[in-house]
Amino acid sequence: MKNSTGLKLAAALLGAGLLAGCTMSGPSNIRVHEVLLYGSSQDRLAWVYGSLSGGQGSLSIDGKALALRPQTAGDLATPGSLNVGGANVYKGRTRTLLPPESVVQQGTANAYTISATQDIDATYLVSGGTWYQLSGALAAGSSVQASAQTVSGLAGSGQLTGSEAAVLSGVLAKQGVLVVTVLPAGALPDAALKVEPATTETKRTGLYLQPLSVATATTTTTTTTGGTVSSTPATSSTVGFREVASGNNAQASSASVVLANSQSALDALWNTAYARQVPVPPTPIIVSQTAVGIFLGSRPTGGYGLTVQSVRANGSALEITVNLRSPGSGTITTQSITSPWAIVSVQGLYRTVTVRDQNAQLLIP
Repeated sequence: MKNSTGLKLAAALLGAGLLAGCTMSGPSNIRVHEVLLYGSSQDRLAWVYGSLSGGQGSLSIDGKALALRPQTAGDLATPGSLNVGGANVYKGRTRTLLPPESVVQQGTANAYTISATQDIDATYLVSGGTWYQLSGALAAGSSVQASAQTVSGLAGSGQLTGSEAAVLSGVLAKQGVLVVTVLPAGALPDAALKVEPATTETKRTGLYLQPLSVATATTTTTTTTGGTVSSTPATSSTVGFREVASGNNAQASSASVVLANSQSALDALWNTAYARQVPVPPTPIIVSQTAVGIFLGSRPTGGYGLTVQSVRANGSALEITVNLRSPGSGTITTQSITSPWAIVSVQGLYRTVTVRDQNAQLLIP
């Protein structure tokens, strides 16, 4: 009996030793390089680098468990990076809706005016797949005139590595004409990603994307008073806007328009839009902006929707024109009840809003 007990103990110890030898270790030397996009995109990308044991591992980003594997081919793949959750990069969303960091206006030919509303590190223009640099670092409130100089994309911008700059430049070059402003790394409003295991290196680059403004859209009126000549810009009442989100399943049974110029008001608006969706996406953060939610109310089928065509400002009032869609004859639609909606944001604080359709009819009489 004693001999049998000794054999069992030896077998147990041997098994424990074998199991210990087979235990997989997690990834090591984790390095995360983030790109935070603002303006016309709220995407947040992160390359993950590190060493895998046995060709696989996992990590947690902002509480979400993600599998790590050797990198696969793709538009955003970089040498040495890892595949994160089946993609070349981790993809999330930035939460802060920033006002324009710079205003770039094109005059004649190759002449541009760059006005910095905040401190910026550089300004680029991408057009027809070609990258141009318009300015280097500018302090808030400063303005320069420059010509576009051809460059090899975002190389040297922010904290991007050479390979990261190359692949990101290639992706952005496919998005049409864009002004790309590089933001100071120390001034990014969104906190760094929470990564477990802890990183040995974190790099962050912020980019503000916006369409190019044409200076000829602004006229100048010259007046003479007491022999002094002064020029006063007379700008159009049309204002730029950005669609923050849209959908077709809001908790709104009747048509309504909701204006939000505070964070608490946007929280309530966001909850109305996403009340029937689980989980609810994080509410964006607005800074000196006004958000407008446009709800069509319940519709008997799918195929209904709206698109914001233009936004005009008249003092503290906004005037929005939308294009309403409805299913045509013979269109295949879902039979479930829908509730289409859209939320747009504009720079500045406004008190009232009026919404009309493409036929100039009030959405809410």
